[in-house]
Parts: sequence; structure tokens; C-alpha cells
Amino acid sequence: MRPKSVGATPTAGSTTTIYTVPTGYYAEWNLSYIFNNTGSTKSFTLEWYDASDATTYTIFSAGVNSKEYIKLDGGAYVVLEEGDQVKATPESGSTFTVICTFVEKGDKRA
Repeated sequence: MRPKSVGATPTAGSTTTIYTVPTGYYAEWNLSYIFNNTGSTKSFTLEWYDASDATTYTIFSAGVNSKEYIKLDGGAYVVLEEGDQVKATPESGSTFTVICTFVEKGDKRA
């Protein structure tokens, strides 16, 4: 078991892969911070790409006020399998940072 935080400043107006579960692992995604460093409210989307069936699920999609952050916690986690990805798409003309925390575990889930 290995906790890991990944931070990124995703490119505005396009989708950026924040994290991909490594081969031979699964991960528990348990925390995300989304910060809008722009001078106005801008939209932000955070998604889980499930590689097993090539499906994307929206986890969060909303406007974030200027200089404010969103914390996605809730005391639970999403289980990500080998090859699954977390992706972020900030609105054009924005500057966001995102930090996601995972617990990586060796071997695939049984």
C-alpha cells in the first residue's frame, strides 16, 4: 500500500490526464482539491475513465468561484483498476490547479 498525491495545472480548454493506475496495481481515489486561480468564476470538470469498458464518468462538473477551492472528500473512495485514468478539463481562459490523492495497492483486485 502506497499513498500518493498528484498535482497538476491542466491546460485550459482541453482535457488533461492527471493520473493513470500503473500496470499491476489498483488504486483507491479518496481526495481531490480543485482551485480556481482565475479572476472570475470558471467551469471545471473532473472525470474517471474506466479502461475496462472504455467509459468516462463525470465526478464533478461545475463553476468554481474566483480564488476558491472545492474539496471532494466525503469519507469514501472510488476504486480504480489498472489502466483507469483521472482526467480534468478546465474552461478556456482559466487557470486551475488540482491535487488528487490515491492509495496504490499491488496486484490487481481479486
